[in-house]
Amino acid sequence: MTITQDSVIQEYKTRTRAVSECIGHLTPEENQKLAQLWSLLLDYFEANTRKQVEVHSELLQQRCHDWSELGADDGLSDDDPEEVTQRAWTFTKGDSSMRKLGMLASIRKKPKPDHERLVLERHVSETTQQFCNRKCGRHVSLIPATYFPSFAYPDGETRNISDVFWMACSAKEHPDIWVCRFLRSTHWDVAKAFSAIQSTVEWRAAEALDQLNWEGEIALGYDELRLGIIQLVGRDKLGYPLLHFRVRRIMPRAAEIFAHKRYLVSHFEMLQHVIRKDERVTMLFDFTGFSMDNTPFNMVHFLVTLGTKQYAETSSMLILLVDSWLFTNFWNLIRPFLDANLSARIVFAKTIDDVLNFVDKDQLPEELGGQSTFATKFVLPREGENKAMTDLVNRKHAEENWRECISVFKEATRKWHRQVANSDSKACVDARDNAAHELGLAEHKLSIYTRARSNFERLGLVNEDGCLDLSQ
Repeated sequence: MTITQDSVIQEYKTRTRAVSECIGHLTPEENQKLAQLWSLLLDYFEANTRKQVEVHSELLQQRCHDWSELGADDGLSDDDPEEVTQRAWTFTKGDSSMRKLGMLASIRKKPKPDHERLVLERHVSETTQQFCNRKCGRHVSLIPATYFPSFAYPDGETRNISDVFWMACSAKEHPDIWVCRFLRSTHWDVAKAFSAIQSTVEWRAAEALDQLNWEGEIALGYDELRLGIIQLVGRDKLGYPLLHFRVRRIMPRAAEIFAHKRYLVSHFEMLQHVIRKDERVTMLFDFTGFSMDNTPFNMVHFLVTLGTKQYAETSSMLILLVDSWLFTNFWNLIRPFLDANLSARIVFAKTIDDVLNFVDKDQLPEELGGQSTFATKFVLPREGENKAMTDLVNRKHAEENWRECISVFKEATRKWHRQVANSDSKACVDARDNAAHELGLAEHKLSIYTRARSNFERLGLVNEDGCLDLSQ
């Protein structure tokens, strides 16, 4: 079923989440299609249980910088992020990406590079790990130096697609939540949903998202995190987590495009892991002060691709707060790439009053005219916070338990599929749901050893079940 914008807006008017096409509220026909898809998935991943995909991740790229001419204290003040951003912006404004790369190459070749330019380059390019090292004057151990995917498949150059699939779907409260997203995004076409999952799993494997989660925020640009380009600010009227995306703080020409892509994917991953029960999030894209310099087409196209393919059906509403006529031409460029379901969830807001149709004033940041003083400020990782990641003994036990739970869930799903085929699934639904619950717990326990702690956890916004809790 294709949703309409009117039906989505009506949900917010009545403050009632639509339950159609959601787990626990599927029609008999939808249940049949979900069972068919699971049968295809189980057959495929069992037939390819040892299939490995070679890692060629764009997201894990690194660019070497020579900042040896600078001292540890040579830097910009962080007192006024907006002012510092504008200073750094002048570093590359007006230069194309190729010119910038050529400029940086020439800087590295110079025996005595321009000091101010080098300071600005480091400011916009250094990672959180590099920043911590510089401030402490030594290497700060934030995560273990060596990464391996699993005990069963330790080769860091490849990924086992079966493991990649189960890691993705078991990170939700019920694996059906993750799988069902692809059915909704393909309008319940089982063959297309199966193909979409295959493609997503291959992408996750090739991009090594498990290593991305392992490294967490320490490999992201510290400047992007400090600026708070994406901030969790509260919840919308339906109770979904509300993210404020401050577009004006993006400096695309001040960092390589792969760094911005890594920043986006890392945030998608961190959010998906802490909204184990919430299927969706709402994003408020703040385009006030919009400039094409802040919003490169390739970056936005990548974001749209994530929202329509790899993270399909994860948005409740996309609110575009726009105060510039220049945005019209930009919107005309990206609109053709949107699918019908995503388009129905996009609304334009010219004023804050328009935003308040979807967000209560006490959940809206003061900088937007709301009453909320809450916003997730970035807190630097602390040495020792990921100590569990060095515990290989307990990690191995957790992985073994996770694999046992997968086997139990697979068997329960096989039985459930046979029952659904006979139009009677009641006999084994409870057993399958219990197996799904245990699988989710097993993945959460394993994640303690395989994921770096996130800013949400440092701020105390994640409960013991690994779920986002803004009441704390």
